[in-house]
Amino acid sequence: MEGHANRKDFFYIVILILTFITVIVGAAFALYTFIFSQKEGTSAVYTGTLSVEYLSGDIIDCNYLYPVDNPKVTDEKNVYKNTFRVKNTGSLDSLLQIKININSNEFSSGTLMYSIYGASGDELSNGYIEGNTSSIVANNIELKNNSSEEFTLIIWIKESGENQNSEMKKNLSGTIQVDASQKLN
Repeated sequence: MEGHANRKDFFYIVILILTFITVIVGAAFALYTFIFSQKEGTSAVYTGTLSVEYLSGDIIDCNYLYPVDNPKVTDEKNVYKNTFRVKNTGSLDSLLQIKININSNEFSSGTLMYSIYGASGDELSNGYIEGNTSSIVANNIELKNNSSEEFTLIIWIKESGENQNSEMKKNLSGTIQVDASQKLN
């Protein structure tokens, strides 16, 4: 009986050693595969900071707008105007995305327009504000590291040549949101 027990113990020890060897070989293979399947530089970690300074606040509250053909960045009357500055205080270049988050839009479709202007007065984008959804109004605007850029958002009722008195009594409310992502070279 004693010989039978020793054979049983020997069998379990051999199985344990073979299992241990299999685990070591599998872990070594997994590590080898992981290390040599990575492209150079893909495991790098980047960090940076961005700050947004809303000179006129980030709240959009449009009411009592009047129809206008095509306003300029210098126009103050009959339009909603918001100027804000974005500072990249980090060490990495970034790409900006400017979004309008609409909470309430009483205006008819195809009535309300927006334009985004850069600091030099050049128009970056324009379009219509439709419905109660978030809209990206400018995308992929490059902002170098340790620099700032000023933007102006203008919202107005597009002149149609018809009676728009009912549109002039409506309201739009929402917020401006600026997001940044790292510019990849």
